[in-house]
Amino acid sequence: MPAIEDKAVAETAALDDDEFLHSLCTYAGDTEAWARFDRSAWLSVEVEAAEEEADQENGQASNNEDDGGHEGETSLALNNVVWPETGLAMGDLSADGDIFVSWDLVEGYPTMFVGKKNSRRAAPFFTLDGIHEDRVWDLYYLHHPEKLGNPAIFVPTYQFEDLLHAINAKLETELTIPPGPNHGDFKMSFGLGNSPRPRFLGRSNSAECFKSLCAAIPAPKPEDDVGNATELGKKEFMSHLYVVQNAKKRKLHQPSKSDNKRRKRVTLHKTWGKSVKRVQRYLGLRKKLSPESTVADGVRPTIDFHSPMVHEPENSVLFVAIDTEAWEKDHSVLTEVGIAMLDTNDIRSVAPGDGGKNWFPLIRARHIRIEENRWAMNGQFVPSCAKSFNFGTSEWAKVATIPSILQQLIDKATLVDPADGTVKPRHVVLVFHERSADIKYLQSSVKYNITDAMNVLDVVDTKEMHQYATQDLNGRALETVLKYLDIHYENLHNGGNDAVYTLRAMIGLAVDKRLKSIAKAEKARNEPMDHIPFAEFMAKEREKEGWSSGGEETDGGDALGLFDL
Repeated sequence: MPAIEDKAVAETAALDDDEFLHSLCTYAGDTEAWARFDRSAWLSVEVEAAEEEADQENGQASNNEDDGGHEGETSLALNNVVWPETGLAMGDLSADGDIFVSWDLVEGYPTMFVGKKNSRRAAPFFTLDGIHEDRVWDLYYLHHPEKLGNPAIFVPTYQFEDLLHAINAKLETELTIPPGPNHGDFKMSFGLGNSPRPRFLGRSNSAECFKSLCAAIPAPKPEDDVGNATELGKKEFMSHLYVVQNAKKRKLHQPSKSDNKRRKRVTLHKTWGKSVKRVQRYLGLRKKLSPESTVADGVRPTIDFHSPMVHEPENSVLFVAIDTEAWEKDHSVLTEVGIAMLDTNDIRSVAPGDGGKNWFPLIRARHIRIEENRWAMNGQFVPSCAKSFNFGTSEWAKVATIPSILQQLIDKATLVDPADGTVKPRHVVLVFHERSADIKYLQSSVKYNITDAMNVLDVVDTKEMHQYATQDLNGRALETVLKYLDIHYENLHNGGNDAVYTLRAMIGLAVDKRLKSIAKAEKARNEPMDHIPFAEFMAKEREKEGWSSGGEETDGGDALGLFDL
């Protein structure tokens, strides 16, 4: 018998959970007993045991208090929630502006968006029974125009968020709606451009009730025809349904690593495209679309770059570009900080000119050299340009004073409101070329925690803007971007110069993409295309690897602030 036990231990030592259980079943021989084995309970015990062991190693007492269930069980009881009645009957339209999340994303949340350890603990709360434990859900439905037999179910986002709060209180976790590109999938609004809105299905308080309601979904109504919507409304509506369909597939088939990488890559490319459009809005090169806007009434066929922009620079932002330089032999030794600023109030009456170059002289700059590191000179591996500031006189300052300089520019930026003359905080857009490196230096060497900065409306990276413009999978140096835009430069690797050239690159890339977008829209207007089925449209979008951001029918969406740093 010991020999058999040793063999079992040796063969199961490197197995994952499923393989381990299968191996034990084989050695035990009693398949009937193993068929009754509760795998999820075993996994939860495994997790709890690991946590208890960690607590003991940290000198903490293990908390074994009963959570309301019987000894040895995991109770799913949460706070009892009953929402106010909606006042809607089955088939009634939801209110304009209501925010929803797909039921498929709710059910798939622990496997799609939670790490392995907490996913196991949270999973029981997301079964159809667990999700209804001591709470009700207001269900809404939408018919897919091409898949009428497979309607999508939605619930109010606030009800899903309440579930997460309750689970967090129960498990002492910090489950949230995921940040970044997936954030909007949990906060969908409908009705843009007269597109269909979800209709009320009913209130579900149990798994059986949920199934009954889903089996009784009414047939589509004529006013739910997406053909009644504007082009912008159609695209947003179909993109929401695509999120639902993708969630269904992900629940059924966990994607491979290559699928996940590709999905992240496509999402990243689309994020870059949206950023370019927001920069154009901040510069007055594009305007934010209203819900009723269409290509016909929302876009000028041409823009005269030799006249001031007809659109007001959105939010009157202050662009602040930051570049840091370090000693070539020890990158933890900070030697320079460059700051460049473009006040969009200064460009209102100035024509951008070719490539936006008329705006270049309006950029103000500072070049700060670090007093205590003046001995650290480059030249062996990186060109030594610390003494070659092209746009003014360099300053010397101790590194301890840099945070207050940045706070004065960013956190304390103000603007006089022309309407009433009051002084108000000003929106700032931070600009970097490969922001990760500069942000790291600002936080580690300068001790300026940029993620806590005040007034920051958005963050722009010219490396990403250039990648989007050229559809390049690899980020390029600032010098390459300047050559692409035919912008004259000299004495790069000087912090002050690089900050100025980064702002010039941002302007040039925004103008370049605006010209190309207008030309593409004009071509489409002169050469109307036949209707393309949605499935074919999405296939083409996937082939593009996310390099399309919706043309003239989208505006870049809302600013991200410091959300994704």
